[in-house]
Amino acid sequence: MVRKLLFFLVATACTTSLLFGLLIFLIIDEKPYVEQQTQVSPEHIERFRQAFDQHRQRILNNRIVTISIHPEDADIAANYLVKHLANGHAQMHIAHRQAKIRASLPLPFNAVPGFINLEATFVESDWLPKPHAVSIGHISIPDAISQFLVNQAIRWLHNHSSYDTILSAVKHMRISATALRIRYQWQGGLNLSNGHFPVLRKSEQQRVNRYYNLLTQSNRHRPELDLSQVLQPLMQMATRYSVNNPAQKENRAAILAATFYIMGLPLNFLVPEAADRPFLHRPVVTLDGRRDFAQHFIISAAITAYADTALSDAIGLYKEIEDKRSGSGFSFNDIAADRAGTRFGEIATASHTDAVRLQQLVNQGIDDKGLMPKWDDLPESLSKTVFRQQYGNFDTPAYHHLVSTIEQRVESLPFVY
Repeated sequence: MVRKLLFFLVATACTTSLLFGLLIFLIIDEKPYVEQQTQVSPEHIERFRQAFDQHRQRILNNRIVTISIHPEDADIAANYLVKHLANGHAQMHIAHRQAKIRASLPLPFNAVPGFINLEATFVESDWLPKPHAVSIGHISIPDAISQFLVNQAIRWLHNHSSYDTILSAVKHMRISATALRIRYQWQGGLNLSNGHFPVLRKSEQQRVNRYYNLLTQSNRHRPELDLSQVLQPLMQMATRYSVNNPAQKENRAAILAATFYIMGLPLNFLVPEAADRPFLHRPVVTLDGRRDFAQHFIISAAITAYADTALSDAIGLYKEIEDKRSGSGFSFNDIAADRAGTRFGEIATASHTDAVRLQQLVNQGIDDKGLMPKWDDLPESLSKTVFRQQYGNFDTPAYHHLVSTIEQRVESLPFVY
């Protein structure tokens, strides 16, 4: 009897192992189905800004409205989110009443080389689109199971107030070859009118608040500061907290706190508890003697730390295009400050090792010359006419040559390694 039981257990273990191995074999592919790079351009930022401006007041007025998303923007958003959340790539193709999504995700931790390739078609319904023809690798998932998993995910989101507010606002999604149209009615929950918007987790809010308090307490009587003087105490604190926490998270929170401090933004936008804090004097912060450089640098660093380089570069270039349109002119030295901040934010959050190295470098006494590349020979305040005469557009050799020069100077900064 014992021998039979032992045989049964061994056979069960072997069968389970074989089935698990077969499942892994069917799921994992050697090559990704999707390899498109994230391409966020100033035009995409412009369309997002216009949509945001158009719908901001309607949201607050509690009206039922419809937002139309361009097919290219939907594709870029899907690819961007998958890249940002799982370091993968995705494509979205929308047609009449359906949207097809393909995604390729690298295996985590590089334990086994390979990719998990996903395909799914979502078909228009009375509310949210329903999954159809879902596959993972070489395994097809029955529609009933796919819908069950989607329903479970929706149920889980409804149990979280922020997500529940968003889901409850959506009335219908219409899919066509020309646009993805979302009909919605905002019914509160996220009080945009008073600036409270829980974009950060509670633990992240506490980190940002800690670094922000450090800046306000140590600089309350100083009329002006260099950016390096702002970053050094932040990195010193980040070094202490990185002993027991991921250095990337500490650096990310420190950069965001510096951004709100330098830009003079109310912290209660991120940390609701800060609403009761009395107004404190904030000194003028400059980078290499220029206030605008400090703002360009720290905003780009924050965008990169919380998003990525592609988005930061696109927003920086969009800002310069807007300046050119408005008459203040296109400035290549602003681009230099943007790119330097982007690299700073990128290195600060790349890995624990890179994050700690950056902390050590700043703590050793980096100055503004070590943060900002040479810029005094770069053209600035170019009008639309002058820019067109000298550089034509943003895809000409003259423009790319100057941007390449800026990139080389940024790469030679001491914090870039």
